[in-house]
Amino acid sequence: MMMGLRAGGAEVIHGKEGKFFALLNTALVQRPDYLHVDWLHQYYLRRKAWMTWLLFPLFFMEILLLKTFTSTKLVWTLHNIYPHDKPQHGPYKWARKWFAYHCDWIRVFHPSTIQRASKVLGVDENKFKVVPEGAYVGYYQDKLTKKEAREQLEIGQNERILLYLGLIKPYKGILELIQILKKTELPNVRLVVAGKAIDSQYWSSITSTLPAPVLLREGFVEDNDLQMYFNAADAVILPFQRIENSGSAILAMGFSKLILAPQKGVLVERLKQQNDWLYENEEELITRLKLFAQLETERLAEIGEKNFSALEKHKWLDFFHFFIE
Repeated sequence: MMMGLRAGGAEVIHGKEGKFFALLNTALVQRPDYLHVDWLHQYYLRRKAWMTWLLFPLFFMEILLLKTFTSTKLVWTLHNIYPHDKPQHGPYKWARKWFAYHCDWIRVFHPSTIQRASKVLGVDENKFKVVPEGAYVGYYQDKLTKKEAREQLEIGQNERILLYLGLIKPYKGILELIQILKKTELPNVRLVVAGKAIDSQYWSSITSTLPAPVLLREGFVEDNDLQMYFNAADAVILPFQRIENSGSAILAMGFSKLILAPQKGVLVERLKQQNDWLYENEEELITRLKLFAQLETERLAEIGEKNFSALEKHKWLDFFHFFIE
């Protein structure tokens, strides 16, 4: 995103870090025209719930001081109306509404988000601007062949590989997917799950129900290792139970992969070129898993190429034009 803004001629730098008054510090010291926030919860959430309740007034004060004593405009990219795995009451709710009220505008990825976000956050629909994400093509390495990638992962060349890559959290639906695979006969399909487990109890529930054809690689995936996982895979699965946007889908499209995903949020628009592979319920997911197991390799590649081509519709530079209107 920063590279895209710079391509338009903007000067873009990282703001100040910190749990307390980082936004105000950025506005006072660096004096930007705009201060853009991606993930707001890091500025008002604390390690313990009682700390959040006790200290959230400091966040309110920070935003009020920023808007009163600086000319910096606030822009917020709303990835989710509420964080999927955080409470949605008290200071968790009030902080987001307070910030939304003081934002000059709020960026969302699809028009379908605007009405719901406007209602939940208590701000006018005119405050929202739709700016889809660009692609990651060229940012991450993509040199490994399928054969080389599978050799590095020590998986068979003739297996049909389905990949989930990303943070491992309950709302991501990984445990439910494993349970579905356990009861569905797909003899040649192997699921690879790679990513950092955030919830130790949830991770234990996954490992305790693990069927044989699943390869788990727990831990943060380094940038240079992304190509190993994606190029080893025949398709990517995103079994999310809740979703507004998904950078994981855009990343998979950049590696020319077919994507199995729920028919929710921005995915409906992003993946309309492979709409037949979206599902609404468990029964439809099982049907698509069976089709995936039988699909010709050439057809898999063809759908993956359609996803890759669809990335041309949106550029990171698109975000820049909204700052100069």
